Amino acid sequence: MSQTRSTEPRSDDGVPVVGIVEMFSQKAVRGWVSVPADAPPTRVTLHLDDLEVTATYATTDPDDPDDPTPEGDAPASTADEASGGGRRRARGPGRHLLGPGHVLRNSGEEVRWFRFRLADLWRFCDPNTEVSVQIGGSRLPITGHGLHLSPPSAGRRSVDDVRRRLAEGSVFSQKGRLQASKQLDLEWQRKVLDLYTRTRTILREKHGHDVFFTYGTLLGAVREGTYIGHDVDFDAAFVTSATDPDGAAGELVDVSLTLIGEGLSVTALPPHLHISDPADPDLHIDLFHTYFDEAGELCFPFGVAGTSTIHRRDWQGVREIDWPAGRGLVPVNAEQVVECLYGPDWRQPKPGFHWPRERTRLSAEAKLTKAHQSKVYWADFYARNRYTSGSTFAAFMDARSDTPGTVVDIGCGDGRDACAFGSAGRHVVGLDQSPVGVEHASGRAATLGLTDRVRFEVCDVSETEHLGEVLGRAVAGAGDDPVMFYLRFFLHSIPRNVQAGLVRTISAVARPGDVLAAEFRTEGDKAVTKVHGQHYRRFQDGPAFGRRLSERHGFALLHEEEGTGLSPYQGEDPVLYRVVARRT
Repeated sequence: MSQTRSTEPRSDDGVPVVGIVEMFSQKAVRGWVSVPADAPPTRVTLHLDDLEVTATYATTDPDDPDDPTPEGDAPASTADEASGGGRRRARGPGRHLLGPGHVLRNSGEEVRWFRFRLADLWRFCDPNTEVSVQIGGSRLPITGHGLHLSPPSAGRRSVDDVRRRLAEGSVFSQKGRLQASKQLDLEWQRKVLDLYTRTRTILREKHGHDVFFTYGTLLGAVREGTYIGHDVDFDAAFVTSATDPDGAAGELVDVSLTLIGEGLSVTALPPHLHISDPADPDLHIDLFHTYFDEAGELCFPFGVAGTSTIHRRDWQGVREIDWPAGRGLVPVNAEQVVECLYGPDWRQPKPGFHWPRERTRLSAEAKLTKAHQSKVYWADFYARNRYTSGSTFAAFMDARSDTPGTVVDIGCGDGRDACAFGSAGRHVVGLDQSPVGVEHASGRAATLGLTDRVRFEVCDVSETEHLGEVLGRAVAGAGDDPVMFYLRFFLHSIPRNVQAGLVRTISAVARPGDVLAAEFRTEGDKAVTKVHGQHYRRFQDGPAFGRRLSERHGFALLHEEEGTGLSPYQGEDPVLYRVVARRT
């Protein structure tokens, strides 16, 4: 009697597995398996034909959402360059392929989820390639496709190419990119540890904080004694001295400014910093802030995927360990911290780990606000960008015969226009929220010999009471002579409510004869490609601003125009609104 081989999926331990791939898009795969709650970890593999390209472990999902589509995984094509300079597109499914939703899974056992990112996978496929998800060598069904899926078009590479790359030590990263394993990339190890050590030294010397490994870097140190091969970055953290979220966020901003002052480049994201060396901007480390709250619990603004907590009484400080290319710091209670960060199954590798799905809690109140991020952004910008002359708007105003002899340059940045007005014989007070900008502006004025008539002051225009005091002193210093409130490329860089408070404050201190001059980007500039693409910009209706000056604030319009050609810069020609108005 002939025998047939069962195709029922079984785990590596022989446990029968029920499951399905519920979502298969061009960017990601997501599915679930149902196993007894006491079953061993379920290893799930992704294959191109007979080649296993990556693996993960299915885990329980704390939310078990009705819609299994991961956040940020909208279908999109993947592409690779073709020979001859053209492009050939290798596509996965043209839409998400969704399963029945958890209400129809009808499983009395434990449902465990798995996920793979597919950014580079399609480069190595053609219409004959069978892409499958397997458990114990057996394929799981894919909603709408049977037991495998094949892309409708070919990428530039082949399965043999990826087979060779994997044999040479490459891995698919947690974002689905094929990369050299971080365990084997010696140049990256050396450079990133140098950057970590530099950051660690600065924070120890300037703020008294220890910078230790966290998140994926700490997980690698504890679980593998080295980097996780599929990781994509280097994670470090420090414990702030604050016990409240606002204080913790403020301390992270202070740390940012210190790092910028020490020559590093910093980008502030809500839950952490990107730190890089300006000489090597493609390499960075992530620096996270944590703090013990008033109850003594260690809080993580970025969040954790575990359910346990770390209390002040648990924290034992840090210790130094040997690490590839040098040494680093880890918490003394490193395993306890890792379990808090990743949950009790942290020993199981999960290349498809996805924070938006796995996160169980976070201290969102301690994230950096837009105002915090803006302060860091402009500090970093002024530390790395220099202008050798005043702007076209400054030249325009200087040429007018009715421009006052005293100027309050609001949002002065590095002082380029303030110094241009000073060089023309005017007295200038420059205001900016960025201490770095003010420092550079003061240095520029000193170099040009303008300190007798040009000075600078740190001032945050959102703090209207302080702003009113500063403007009041400037107006009083002018005696009976008129003052110009000058706002070049500033109004589009602040939120609407901050602008409203600023204009009200100017209106409150302005006297008849005082002048307001502003230049900013308008709604017509939205589609124009920007040289500095990361600037915050709020495009607005220029003529409407002019009407409000006249109708609400008592300013008579002397000059008004909108269009291009007003301030071209490195190939960019923005759509701007200029207005000059005198208080009546």
